[in-house]
Amino acid sequence: MTYAFSFDASACSGCKTCQEACKDKNRLAEGILWRRVVEISGGEWQTSGSAWENNIFAYYISIACNHCTHPKCAGVCPTDAYTVRPDGIVLLDTSRCIGCGYCAWACPYGAPQYDAARGIMTKCDFCYDNLDAGLPPSCVAACPLRVLDYATIENLWPIEGKRNLWQLPASEHPFPLPDYSRTEPNLAIKLHPAMNFPLEKTVSNREEVHPPQTGENNHGITAFSELPLVAFTLLTQMAVGIAALSLSLSTIPLAVMLSIGMLLIMGGSVSLLHLGMKRNAWGAVTHLKKSWLSREILMLILIGIAWAVIAVMKEVWHTDLTPWPMALLGIGLIYCMSRVYLLRSVPGWNNWRTPVAFSLSAIVLGALGVRLEAPLPGLAFLAVFAMAAEMIMALTAKPVTNTFASWLRVALLGMGILGLLLAAGYPQVIGGWLAILVFIIVLASEIIGRWQFYALRMPFPASPK
Repeated sequence: MTYAFSFDASACSGCKTCQEACKDKNRLAEGILWRRVVEISGGEWQTSGSAWENNIFAYYISIACNHCTHPKCAGVCPTDAYTVRPDGIVLLDTSRCIGCGYCAWACPYGAPQYDAARGIMTKCDFCYDNLDAGLPPSCVAACPLRVLDYATIENLWPIEGKRNLWQLPASEHPFPLPDYSRTEPNLAIKLHPAMNFPLEKTVSNREEVHPPQTGENNHGITAFSELPLVAFTLLTQMAVGIAALSLSLSTIPLAVMLSIGMLLIMGGSVSLLHLGMKRNAWGAVTHLKKSWLSREILMLILIGIAWAVIAVMKEVWHTDLTPWPMALLGIGLIYCMSRVYLLRSVPGWNNWRTPVAFSLSAIVLGALGVRLEAPLPGLAFLAVFAMAAEMIMALTAKPVTNTFASWLRVALLGMGILGLLLAAGYPQVIGGWLAILVFIIVLASEIIGRWQFYALRMPFPASPK
């Protein structure tokens, strides 16, 4: 037996009673809506001779957690805080949650929502306490038009006019729901006629169904809220790049070894700022079976251990161990870090650009970092090649190609390339000050690029279409 919601969009009046009943029953904080009534509208007035005609339309979708057969939130959670009951209800154990928000990134329907006051994620639980008492979910009980209902899958799908959402072809997925249902959401829906209109559709109440939180604007574009991740990814990628490129040196200088360790420590520390419930961070490696975030954290720990062993053996016992294990673990860290962001729910991340961009950042920052201690010409040309590749990616990126930030980043990369070529061509004339200046310029370009990367995520519901 598996429970599922059903919704008749053709008869919904958008009264939002279901939304209010859910909020009241679960005592949700301001800005948190486990069930949202999304208003979609479009069309325009046009003149036809001396008359006016219109093709204006509007419809509503009541959406909550769909308690999917294959819940993506449960799969990505690093602390394995999600469980699925025998009746299909997906529950979140808030005592294990670290508030990282990864489940919200992965959910195509934006069901998990962050409670800033408690520092944890929250989501619809299908009012399982009501079900266990023989009562319907609060949202269903409150619906005055009876367009929202629930049943077991066996009794739900035969209802006339309603179709299983995950069995709909991509062309029939109603906006703003994503045009895929690989998670197999347990939701049956009867479509509104306007859902198939070939006109632009816009979410009219975005500020209500997705209230701006800290660091977000009304379009859901993240800014300050993701700064810890901007710093974490760049610091750790630089550490990996230095560790890998230090293999070109006959012996690793102490300054290079110390820089690797400091970057890893700084990156790991700043990543904690992204967590709402830091005291649960110890559990972030308990879901290695499925979560790429757990694997990323494990790789970071392992590369830190490898660095510590090599550093201690070098400075205490004066024994030079091969840095190959540290370099290989670093490559594994970049791979796991890339997989964290390859989410179908974020099209801007889910492509080849993500692993390539992370790898290029590691090469550029790593080469420049090693050059500060050992100015080898080969490292300069390697950095120039990687930065040229970054320029090409920036110029061909969508949809941020024509923004001021994009052109500023391209300009900074160009200045960095010119500076490196001058330093490599005239090492006796130009001092080490240029290497430091180039590093600062290129680091600024990497920060802009990473900021733009996180701005690509558009939380559900998207608008317009």
